[in-house]
Amino acid sequence: MEKYTSAPMLSDQSFERAKNESLMIYAYANRVLSMAEQWKENQSSGFGLFDRSGCLLKLYGSRRFMDFCKARSIRVRSVWNSASWEKTAVSRGIATCREARSSGKSNPAGLQDVDIFFEPINMERRNEIGTNTFLGGIALFSPVDEPVQEPKLICAALANDIVLHLFMSDELYMMYFQEPRALLTLDINMKTGAVYLLYHNEELFRTLGIPKEDLFFKRIETLFDPPPKNKRFWDMIRNRRSIVDQNMTLSIRGSEQVYTVTSHAYQQSGLRLSGIRLLLTSQRELSTHVARHIGNNAIYSFSDILGRSDSMQRCIAQSKAIARSDSNVMITGESGVGKDVFAQAIHNASHRAEKPFIVLNCAAYPRDLLASELFGYEGGAYTGAKRSGNLGKFELADGGTIFLDEIGDMPLDLQVMLLRVIEQKSFMRIGSNTERRVDVKIIAATNADLQGMIEKRTFRLDLYYRLSTLALQLPPLRERGDDILLLAGHFIGKISARTGMRLDKRFSPEARELMLRLPWSGNVRELQNVMERVVQMIPGDVIMPDDLLRCLDFPPESVPEAPVPARTRHRRQNVGREDILQALENCRYNRTLAAAALGVSRKTFYRKLEEYNIDLS
Repeated sequence: MEKYTSAPMLSDQSFERAKNESLMIYAYANRVLSMAEQWKENQSSGFGLFDRSGCLLKLYGSRRFMDFCKARSIRVRSVWNSASWEKTAVSRGIATCREARSSGKSNPAGLQDVDIFFEPINMERRNEIGTNTFLGGIALFSPVDEPVQEPKLICAALANDIVLHLFMSDELYMMYFQEPRALLTLDINMKTGAVYLLYHNEELFRTLGIPKEDLFFKRIETLFDPPPKNKRFWDMIRNRRSIVDQNMTLSIRGSEQVYTVTSHAYQQSGLRLSGIRLLLTSQRELSTHVARHIGNNAIYSFSDILGRSDSMQRCIAQSKAIARSDSNVMITGESGVGKDVFAQAIHNASHRAEKPFIVLNCAAYPRDLLASELFGYEGGAYTGAKRSGNLGKFELADGGTIFLDEIGDMPLDLQVMLLRVIEQKSFMRIGSNTERRVDVKIIAATNADLQGMIEKRTFRLDLYYRLSTLALQLPPLRERGDDILLLAGHFIGKISARTGMRLDKRFSPEARELMLRLPWSGNVRELQNVMERVVQMIPGDVIMPDDLLRCLDFPPESVPEAPVPARTRHRRQNVGREDILQALENCRYNRTLAAAALGVSRKTFYRKLEEYNIDLS
């Protein structure tokens, strides 16, 4: 016994939900069936698209076919399943996920003059061979007295075409899923001009800075703001233009940002297929990508910093605390103490470690070039400028850290511009009137006397306060005690390994004492240079004081005198010619050791050599 004389209807709200749940099949079947509705062999025949629950989503056919359906209560939103019209081919096909046919009296009352053929749309699951997913189906409706020839062939061909569209779309999606840029394919309805979001990858949400959501087959206006905003974007869509790596300001849900856009337009009029594939890169992502390829990555961490002295241990502990903060940092200290190493270690210990670390030496550029290096410029901003413009260091560092070395050499007018970036977190490229926002941690460094420069009005006091929110003073090498020997041994090992020299060089006791007494005005950098010379120029495996003296960057006469032991002070005035000759012989003619053995300074020792006319040449 039939439960209904016509199929029940879904409410508007339930129907919208049904359509949303079937967007994929609807989008791809719609194109195929819209083309099939041009079939003119029998205008009283047409097609219906059903979802997996038996809801009639849409009818396709001529006006005559639509009138035929209306007279028989074949209506969109009606539900054809075993609970309603269980005798129809549609209800049987929905229940079994197989093809079915019903005609004449095998149909319920009201449809007994209708011939119905139902073809399911089944798609094999990815990585599950032989297992299908039932997506819905298509039905061919025609009058009993005007039956369509070969309905199975027609419906099977259409269903296979729909599944092929779905399969290829899925394959393309998987192919582009690993694309590092944001990928978005737009479908353009060739009849109405409406634009839909066809498919996209996960990177889209990170690039646009929006929460993840279901965007498939939504109108493009749900994402991109309509005109008059996005003028260049809508012009590109309207004219189906392909572009490559062009900067474009896009307004997305009320928020404007600059993106680098590549588009590829495609169209097949015979298939009613038209659309544009977009690749989007945000300026921050581009900055990160460029930064990774220009060699400015931070390579040092706190584990690379050698130092057992109390002063260095305090600096390391202070730096680790600094790394946990986003406040700006000022690192001060003499040239060569390792300010750049500490800057890199701070960056690598911070939450910005995976973001760019960009270095700019403020003393390395003239004023005009320094401004363009910092802030970039628009194409044609000045004579000789690149036509495409140029990214500045602040754009490259967006999201990460910028290390401004030798900040004391920055001109006053650029100090004002830097202060604006710090206070407003935005700047303008040279030749531009567009504000660009940045999120950057600034680490500045200098060996200059900033307090003295402030008094002379060559460095701005307000900039000093903004940059030195957190301050780090690195000690000179001469105040680090045995760290000198620790570092020297480290450099000898590295240099020996690099040059292939397998000698196990070590310092004599006298050389160790001399190492601790040297001024090391160039600090760690000077120590490394001296060890480079010692390894490559001094034969043997024991490093003597004279070996060190020959490798210094300053004359041996300027080396501070060693303290004279009390027990030998009385011998200063009584050193004779025989004493000197005996000391030289005992010390294998090492003058430094001989002077130490006699308890006299080198100056006194050389004076005695002249006094006694002792020639050691």
